Amino acid sequence: MHPRDAFRQRWQARPAPALISVHRGAWGPAPENSRRAISDGAAIGIVEIDVQLAADGVPVVMHDESLARMTGDPRKVGTVPSVDIAALTLRSGGGGDGVGLSDETVPLLKEAVTGAPADAFFDFDVKFPAEIDRVAAFLAAEGLAGRGSVKVDVANAADIDALRSLEERDGLMVMAKLNLAKGQGAIVPALVEAGVAAAEVYFDDLAQLRDAADASGDRLALSTYTLDPVHCCGLSDAKALQDPDAVWGRLLHAGATILMTDRPRDLAAYLARSDA
Repeated sequence: MHPRDAFRQRWQARPAPALISVHRGAWGPAPENSRRAISDGAAIGIVEIDVQLAADGVPVVMHDESLARMTGDPRKVGTVPSVDIAALTLRSGGGGDGVGLSDETVPLLKEAVTGAPADAFFDFDVKFPAEIDRVAAFLAAEGLAGRGSVKVDVANAADIDALRSLEERDGLMVMAKLNLAKGQGAIVPALVEAGVAAAEVYFDDLAQLRDAADASGDRLALSTYTLDPVHCCGLSDAKALQDPDAVWGRLLHAGATILMTDRPRDLAAYLARSDA
C-alpha cells in the first residue's frame, strides 16, 4: 500500500473530529525537534519536524538556518558536518539566549525517525525547497518512505503532476501546500482527482476553508495551524487557550481535519470533549 493510502485510512478512521499535528514535537520543557519531544508527540498525533541538510548532505532536525537559538553555536546548519551538529547540546524548550541546556543533542533525521514508535507518522517540513528532492531520496534509500510526508507548494496542474512524480519516484506521501487567499482553492478538485491525500492550507477568510472542505469531501484531508507566530484569521493557540470553541471549534466547523499546534495536549483534551 502506498503511504498516501495508508495515511488516508488513518485519517478517515480518526477517533476525534480532527487529527493533531504536533508542531516540532511536544516541546516544552523538552527541546523542540528533540528525541523526547518527538517521542512524546507521537503519542498524541502526527509529529511535525523541521529538516535541512548539513554540510555533508546528511539531513538533520533543526528549524532555523542558524544553530544559534537552539544550541548557542552561531554557524549555519548547511556549513557544519552532520557529525558535529549531532554533538551539539540543545537548549530547553524553544531555546534562545539565557535558556539553559537540556540533556538532548541535535538528532539526525534517520535516528529521529527510527527512534520513534513504529507507528509514528511524521510531517517532514523541509526548510528549503531546493532540498526536498534530496531529503525524499534519502528517506527512500533508508527504507523510511512510509514513515511520513513532505510538503510542496502547489498552485497549478503542473505542480500537481510534479507532486505525483515525486510520490511515485520515492514512494512517500507528499502533502500539497495551498494559499486559499490567492485563489488556489480552485485546484482542490484536481488534487482530489489526482489522489493527493492531504493539503496544508492558509486562508484569510473562513469561507475559503469551507469551500475547500466542500470540494475535498472524504478524500482530501485539510490541515491548518494555530501557532502563535503563524496562523490564519487571528485564530491562534493563545486565543484557543482562552476560548477553544472560538478557535479550534470554528476551524473544525469550517472543515479543517488536521490542526497543527504548539499546545497539543490542550487540543487533545478539547477534541475529546468535542467528540463526547
